[in-house]
Amino acid sequence: MEIELEETVLDSRSGSSNQKINLEKEDVTSKVVGDFGRWQLQISFLMSLLKLSNAWYQLNIIFMAPTQDFWCAKPTEFDDISDNEWRDICAPKIEEFPCLIYDPALLAAARDMDKSMIPLVACTNFVYDTSLFQRTMTSDWGLVCNRRWLIHLTQFVMMTGVLLGGILFGRLADKCGRKTPLMVAILIQSCTSYVASVLPWYWYFLANWFILALASGGITIISFVLCMETVSGKWRMTVPVLYQLPFGLGNTVMAFLAYWLRDWRKLEFGLATCSSLYILYWFCIPESPRWLIANGQINQAAEVLKKAAAKNNRYWSTDQIKRLIPTTRTDNKKPPGFSKFLKSRNMRLTTILLSINWLFTGIAFYTFVQFLGDIGGNIFITVALTGIVSTPGPIICVLIITRVGRRTTLWIFQFFTGLCFIALLLIPRDLCPQDWPRLLFAGIGFASMAASVPTLYLYTGELYPTLGRNVGVGGVTTFARIGSMIAPFVLSLDSTVVNFPLMFIATTTFAQMFLLYPLPETKGKPLPDTLEEAEQIFKKSASAKVRKSKKRPSRS
Repeated sequence: MEIELEETVLDSRSGSSNQKINLEKEDVTSKVVGDFGRWQLQISFLMSLLKLSNAWYQLNIIFMAPTQDFWCAKPTEFDDISDNEWRDICAPKIEEFPCLIYDPALLAAARDMDKSMIPLVACTNFVYDTSLFQRTMTSDWGLVCNRRWLIHLTQFVMMTGVLLGGILFGRLADKCGRKTPLMVAILIQSCTSYVASVLPWYWYFLANWFILALASGGITIISFVLCMETVSGKWRMTVPVLYQLPFGLGNTVMAFLAYWLRDWRKLEFGLATCSSLYILYWFCIPESPRWLIANGQINQAAEVLKKAAAKNNRYWSTDQIKRLIPTTRTDNKKPPGFSKFLKSRNMRLTTILLSINWLFTGIAFYTFVQFLGDIGGNIFITVALTGIVSTPGPIICVLIITRVGRRTTLWIFQFFTGLCFIALLLIPRDLCPQDWPRLLFAGIGFASMAASVPTLYLYTGELYPTLGRNVGVGGVTTFARIGSMIAPFVLSLDSTVVNFPLMFIATTTFAQMFLLYPLPETKGKPLPDTLEEAEQIFKKSASAKVRKSKKRPSRS
């Protein structure tokens, strides 16, 4: 489950009738094609498959730069002893990894002398354990000791690029249509992935990695929007949630590839080859008819809708469709900007609480994903199993959210996520073979996060009014990307305070539950169209809480 900067348009919830914005345009597509059929299924399925590449590139740092044993290379003065003997005498026992060693010249001259009298010097040539991975970013570029921070920088650059790519390609998609920018992003992602697999210099790799990240962010936003714009009615709630399913499977596929290849460059080349297959989408997906109608391209829209309707066994002539399409806009009211929500009392509180929730969600998700490599006895099994276990998350989310409401569903998943983090803190490492108790709780925690993210998206969209929903949702979810950029540095603190990352994300996960309490439940309530209506929902919820507290019998 990925945390995305997606400008959701959640104004077709089942049971509501709040489609005042572009009502005619919404009705044309749904009337001609229907709410959901073979055409929508094909596009939704193809767009969801793009989540595989999102997982591959945003999380492959797990296999590109995994935790790897290393030691200082043996100088020629010590050719008369074995490598194991050299490792035993070259550095103080207080270090897990020998970044500092005894001065080799003095150590060779007086091997029997007290080592405490020999000064320590920085090792400049390392040997890496290749029993699990033949080659990693760490071994290629010496990303150990005082250069280890470059691993975290690599992931920071990726998440920064994804954030900016979502904004850049989102604007391009609004201006140039959905299909062409999506295909451009797919082509860039494939080409830069191939380039990343062969670049011999780290800083050139990092620049190329940023461009790849921009494309990945663009694919994320456009695929979601295109998926949303093809469905209508009650499917607007179900499809965006189920669209997230392949993300977990992407982890599993990547784990199998990494197990087979054992080389980060070969892995990157393999992922590039897989993602290049998406170029065939040019022949499989149409332009969004809603975008065509909104931009006055009536003839093209009519042709797309005619073919889509035929695939759904609904037959319209081009002229019939053209007559349904309005030629003028009926909505003249300008949507409020994001700053408008900060000036309104109740929406200001809503925006602040949701922003903090999204920030904590981003930090927890990406910190925990990178932490997975240290859980269990086998990194490949751990990542593959967590991917499989997380897959049912969106399905469970759909089943629960329609019964108990949005806020309660979030509480349930966040509670189980925090509980699993605490269990990972309390259960000793290697308590059982393959560390399966911790692996079990890691899988449950990951599945709970996978279910909570789409729930939070839906809940966020329902709290903002139709006039300004895209701006509101896009604004607060930006903090999830900021959280994903902070995550590598939270993870790096594990070397300073043992288990600090787990303690931090456990605390923030439980804090999220308290941050949700002041917000109103939206299940069964009509979506607000204006800022004033959104304010009223908050006031009614507060009044209901006051009445409920007054009804409680007082203690004698």
